[in-house]
Amino acid sequence: MRSALEWAQVRALAADGISRREIAQRLGINRRTVARLLASDEPPRYRRAPTGSQLDALEPVLRRLLEEWPQIKAPRLTEILRCDYGYTGSLRLVQARLQALRPSAIRPAQRTGYRPGQVLQLDWGEMSTRPTLAGRERRVYALVASLPYSGAQTAFFSLDMTIESFLEGHVRAFEWLGGVPRECVYDNLRSVVARRDGDEVVWNRRFLHLRGHYGFHATACTPATPREKGSVEVGVRYLKSGFWPARRFGELSELDEQYVDWRDGVCNRRLHATGRFPVDERLAEERQALRPLTPARFDWSGHRTSRVPIDGYLRHGRCFYRAPERLVHERVELRFDRDQVWITHRGVEVARYPRSYEHGLWLPPPIMRAEPPAPQPLVVPRIAVAPPELADYAELCA
Repeated sequence: MRSALEWAQVRALAADGISRREIAQRLGINRRTVARLLASDEPPRYRRAPTGSQLDALEPVLRRLLEEWPQIKAPRLTEILRCDYGYTGSLRLVQARLQALRPSAIRPAQRTGYRPGQVLQLDWGEMSTRPTLAGRERRVYALVASLPYSGAQTAFFSLDMTIESFLEGHVRAFEWLGGVPRECVYDNLRSVVARRDGDEVVWNRRFLHLRGHYGFHATACTPATPREKGSVEVGVRYLKSGFWPARRFGELSELDEQYVDWRDGVCNRRLHATGRFPVDERLAEERQALRPLTPARFDWSGHRTSRVPIDGYLRHGRCFYRAPERLVHERVELRFDRDQVWITHRGVEVARYPRSYEHGLWLPPPIMRAEPPAPQPLVVPRIAVAPPELADYAELCA
C-alpha cells in the first residue's frame, strides 16, 4: 500500500503538467501505481497504528538532563538511561532523539525572491483582546494567508484553532484568490505537521487530503525559525495593529463584513512598504498566474456518528441540536463547521441549524411544561335573613 504522502506528491506533480512516466521515474514507483493514485480521490488508508518508541516515556528525563547539562553527549546519556531508568534500546535511538531535542545553532538569514502565484504563506494569530460573544469573553483567532510576491493578504476568523477551521480558512482563501498557488508554506502547526522525525516531516492526514484535492506543494518551516515565513508574520502584525483595535461586533459574521471592507479598501490597496509598488496591481498579476480551482469544493466540515437518544437532542460544543423524531435510536451523522450544524441520515440532510456558541442552548427549544390550572374561587352560599317585620309576625303566630 502506498503512503498518503506519495498520493499527495503524485497529484501535485500531475497538476504541474508532468507526465505519468516522468512522475513514476521521479518517485521511483510503477506507472500503474501512479495511475491508481491519480484515480483515487482520497489518500490510502493505513490500518496499523504506530508502535512508538520506549524513549517516549523517558522524554521528560531527557529534557531535564539537557536543561541541566546542555553539552551532554549521547553515549553518556545512554549510560544514564540504562543504569537508572531501565532503557534497553540502542545508542542510535538516543542520538536521533537528542538531535531532535537539542536546540539548533542560529543560522544566518537569507532574503528570498518569489514569482507571481508561486507561494502562499499561512499562520494562525490570536487577537490581542477578547470580545464578549454569546454572553462571555471569547478568544478570537485569525488564519492569515499572505502572498509574498504582492504583499496581499486575507484572513479567516474563528473561535478555535481546530483542523476544521484550518481547512475552511484554506478553502476560503483559495476562493478569494480565484485559484491555487503552487506551494503553501507553514509553521509547524499540528494541523499540518503531525510530528517530526529529525528532518523528516510526518504530515497531518486531513491536511494531505486537502493537498491532494487542490494539487499544491507544502513546506513546513524549520522549528523556531519564523523568518522563513516572514511575509505572513508581518501580515499577522498588520492585522492586529491596523484592523483589530476598537472593533465592535456581536458575532463573527459582522466581523467578517468589517474585515472584507478593510481588506479590499485599505489593506490590499496600500503602497507596499518595502517595494513601494501598489499591492492591488501585483495581486492582479498573481491571480493570472494561479492554477484554476477544482470543480468540486473541498469538504472541510467536521463530523461524527452517534445514535439519536430518545429525546432527539444531539450534543455539540455544549449545545444541543434536535434530530427528527422518526430517527430516535437510529445512527445519524452530525456535521459542523464554524457557522452551522447539520444532521444527515444515510447521506441525506434531515436538519440544519445555525451553530450556537452559547452554553446550554437547546435548538429548537424544548416544549415547556404546561402550567397547572388556576384554583377556582370558593363560593360561599348566601343565607337569606328575614326582615324584622316578618320575624315579629312569626312570634305572634306562635
